[in-house]
Amino acid sequence: MSRYAVLVVLIALVVFFCVLMPRTFATGGNFRVMASSQTVVLILAIGATVVLRTGEFDLSLGNLMAFSGVLLGVLYDHGFSAVAAISVVAATGLLVGFVNGFLVVRIGVSSLVATLGMLSVLAGATFALTGGRRADTYPPGLATFTNKTLFGLPLMTFYGWLAVLAAWYVCERTALGRRLLFIGGNKDAARLAGVRVDRIRIGSFVAASALATFAGIVISGSLGSVDPGIGASYLLAPFAAAFLGATAITPGRYNSLGTLAGLYLLTVGITGLQLLGGALWIPDVFNGAALLFAVTLGLLAGRRRG
Repeated sequence: MSRYAVLVVLIALVVFFCVLMPRTFATGGNFRVMASSQTVVLILAIGATVVLRTGEFDLSLGNLMAFSGVLLGVLYDHGFSAVAAISVVAATGLLVGFVNGFLVVRIGVSSLVATLGMLSVLAGATFALTGGRRADTYPPGLATFTNKTLFGLPLMTFYGWLAVLAAWYVCERTALGRRLLFIGGNKDAARLAGVRVDRIRIGSFVAASALATFAGIVISGSLGSVDPGIGASYLLAPFAAAFLGATAITPGRYNSLGTLAGLYLLTVGITGLQLLGGALWIPDVFNGAALLFAVTLGLLAGRRRG
């Protein structure tokens, strides 16, 4: 039952809020909003999950998302074509991931320290690009790319689900996924077994940064403008979802399906509390409590197995 505990709690929360608020929570519109509103967080959470699977952290993902969104707007406003602007943004995101990976893997800097430093660098660079103003000039087709509906949901919702499926396939059905898990369990043993540990670890940072960059493009099209300070609000939620996900589906392992379940549990809980009249600080408290719960549960489960 531990595999499905998060799913059981998720279903229980849905039923509870539906019974309590049938006219507000239990509506098709509310479920569509819950499914689509957290797409950016979901994409970032999958990126975080990939790095966590190797035993590392990447705290810079939220700020890289904001930087990518602002950079795209600035480039397009300065005469770059849509294709050229997106290409530059994509290349920049990959470079950030490579720098993170190089610092951690080749230099030996702690991933927490390296990505925390990158988080600060990106925050400053994002504000420098616009002087603190919003970026609000984007290719006209970008809104269609994210907001056009399919089966009643914006297209960006399906991009998030595709990211989950792609990560699930790579991590659970390929040799690369097994190597990621092997490295996360014991880097030295993986190296002795012939696994290219350094290359795969750097690759995990690059993949996570690619997802964060894509999230920046998605949020640009979805909102039509990006505040340079938006990255800070996307720091906690992806990790809360990833750590909750490690207690579900395949307990003890960071996995994309578990991350998806964890994210929707957070979404349902926060939405329900807000509809009940909860204050604006509810999301931060709920995400933080969920993160503490998931980490504590993981430690207790590890001790029991030991």
